Amino acid sequence: MKVEGINKVCVLGAGTMGLQISLMSARAGYEVIVFDAAEDALKQAPLRHKQIAQWIEQSGRFKFPNLHDILSLISYTSSPTKAAQYIDFLSESVPEQLELKRKIHSQFESLCPAHTIMTTNTSSLLVSDIDVVLNRPEQFAAMHFHSGMAPLVDIMRGRKTSEKTVKTIQKFVRSIGMVPMIMKKEKAGYLHNSILIAQLNAALSLAANGYGEPYDIDRAWMLVTGQPSGPFAAMDSIGINVIYDMAKSASEAEFPDKNKMAAFLQSYIDRGELGVKTGKGFYTYPNPAFSKPEFLDVKDE
Repeated sequence: MKVEGINKVCVLGAGTMGLQISLMSARAGYEVIVFDAAEDALKQAPLRHKQIAQWIEQSGRFKFPNLHDILSLISYTSSPTKAAQYIDFLSESVPEQLELKRKIHSQFESLCPAHTIMTTNTSSLLVSDIDVVLNRPEQFAAMHFHSGMAPLVDIMRGRKTSEKTVKTIQKFVRSIGMVPMIMKKEKAGYLHNSILIAQLNAALSLAANGYGEPYDIDRAWMLVTGQPSGPFAAMDSIGINVIYDMAKSASEAEFPDKNKMAAFLQSYIDRGELGVKTGKGFYTYPNPAFSKPEFLDVKDE
C-alpha cells in the first residue's frame, strides 16, 4: 500500500541501483521517473529493467507477476526540470563522489516542490556531509539499498533530519516490501556495510599486495565459511567502479593500502570491466566461475 502523500517518485541515476530502486517503487504502485544525464543509459534502461526483474525473480526475493503494468509506471528523462516536476519523494543513486552528490541535491532541491523528501543511496558518505548545501536539510536523509535487492534498507538521519522525515521514509520502505533499519546515529557504511567493507578491504589488500589472486582469495573464503561466493564476487555485484570510488574517498586510517587498491582496480575500469552490470569484472557473467561446482576443486600447480 502506497504511503499517503507520496504518489510520484523520482530516482536519480539509471545505473544498476537506481534501476532496482525505481523498479521496486513501480512494483508498489508509485509513478516513477528516472533521471540520468547520459542518454545512452536511458536508452538501455527499459531493457535493463526487464532483465533486473527477471534476475530478482530468479533470486526468489520478489515476484513481478504483472511486469508490463509495472514498467508502464516508469518514465525516463535527461531533463532535471521534467524529472523534478510534481514529485513527492526522491532517491539519488549517482556515483559515490561527495561534490557530485552535493551538486545534484542542491540542483534538485531548487527544482522540486517544497514538500519533497530527498534521500541519498550513498554507501560510504555521511548525510551531514551532503546536506550542508541544502536549504531544507530537515527533509533529507540516507535511504540505502543493497545490491541484488536484499530486503534490508538502511535509514540514516543527519544532524538536521526531522523525525517526521525519518518516519515517512520508514513507511515508504515498508510500502515497497523492504525492511527498514533506522540507524541510531550517523556512521559511514551503516551496519552491514561496515562489516562488508572490512572484508572487502582485507581481500583487496591481499590482491593488491600480491599475496593471492582474486579467484584464490574467494576460494579461501568459500571453503572455510561454506558461502556460495567470496569478496571479489561481491565487488562484481556492487560494481568495481563503486569500490574504486569508495577506496579513493576513504581515509588512510580506513584503507591503509588505498592507493595500491585503487591502482589494482584501475586496470579493470580502464577495460570497462565493472562487474555484473557490464558482463565482466573479476568474473564473467551470467555464468561466473564461482557458481560452478569445480571452482572449489583447487588444482595443483
